[in-house]
Amino acid sequence: MVDRNKRDKAAAALRDLIDGKITNDDFMAKFATCKDDPALRAVLYFAWGQFSDLRVHTLTGNDSPTPERRAFLERCCLFLMTDLEFEWPVPKPSLGKGLLEMIGLGRWFRPSEEEYKSKGEFDVWPFFRRGDYEAHALSPR
Repeated sequence: MVDRNKRDKAAAALRDLIDGKITNDDFMAKFATCKDDPALRAVLYFAWGQFSDLRVHTLTGNDSPTPERRAFLERCCLFLMTDLEFEWPVPKPSLGKGLLEMIGLGRWFRPSEEEYKSKGEFDVWPFFRRGDYEAHALSPR
């Protein structure tokens, strides 16, 4: 179920993060979540992985996202502005996985990541289909 009000608030927080207007901590505090709209949980989970949570910072200067990460965050923001249902499986954060990634043992999770990516067109995530992404990327909102 799409929660339009919370998606708008989440998209605004993400836009401010991308533009360097707020810190990562501000983003985490402002990003609206809703248990009934899985897109919000999924975007928050994946966006959280795009910045350091070990210190407070903006996505500027040395902390600016790479062009690929910026494009990913922009796609997430665009998706939140749509009324599309989130069709991917909702990722489940795992403290154990995070710790193993930190010490270089993340390869144990690669098969499950590949399975996840095979569910749809992952290069346009959180959109499920390239056609949906292209249709919304070309339409002004």
